[in-house]
Amino acid sequence: MEFKKIINILRKKWKMMSFVISIILILFIIVTIFQPKKYEINFSLLIAQTKTQQTQEFKYDAYYAFETKDKIGDYLISFLNSPENVNIILNKSGFNTTTLKPHDYRTFFRPYKASSQSVGIIFNLRDPGKTKNIINSLLRTVNNSIEKTYTPGEKDVEYKIKSTNPLITIKTPKIVLSIVIIFITSLIFLSLIVLIEEYFKR
Repeated sequence: MEFKKIINILRKKWKMMSFVISIILILFIIVTIFQPKKYEINFSLLIAQTKTQQTQEFKYDAYYAFETKDKIGDYLISFLNSPENVNIILNKSGFNTTTLKPHDYRTFFRPYKASSQSVGIIFNLRDPGKTKNIINSLLRTVNNSIEKTYTPGEKDVEYKIKSTNPLITIKTPKIVLSIVIIFITSLIFLSLIVLIEEYFKR
């Protein structure tokens, strides 16, 4: 089919296509407006050294402290990417997990290495009032896990995970970008339908 013929066919159907695309865009905007708000919570876990080494046999200098905190940071990221650990944290916080799917546990927390001494965490909630309970549960769970993994002696260095105050922001959908994508996708899809229909008429 020649390009001019394709343009002529689409030109004849432009009213119908415009109407369908307009309906799709209006429905999308209505759904977006009435969709419940989603909040993004951003905070950091701080790897704090709560006790220095009480011995002259080995000098626990700044380099080793730096390396240890870096390793703990890697451990925290791995810990929070585990669906099993996320499930424990959420259940202990009183969060309703009945609506979560297996994939949601793997992506609920989005941890990242903020520095050698801290791990940044981002997660989303419909109800920001549950933020405090989730963070407190997370702190208890990770600190218990570290205590089980490493049991310091009386004179050994000790670490504890603390958190910064969470920053809570409303996560606004990218409406303009979504409208452009939907418009282009709908236009291509409808054009294909019109051309296929015209092809079978012959």
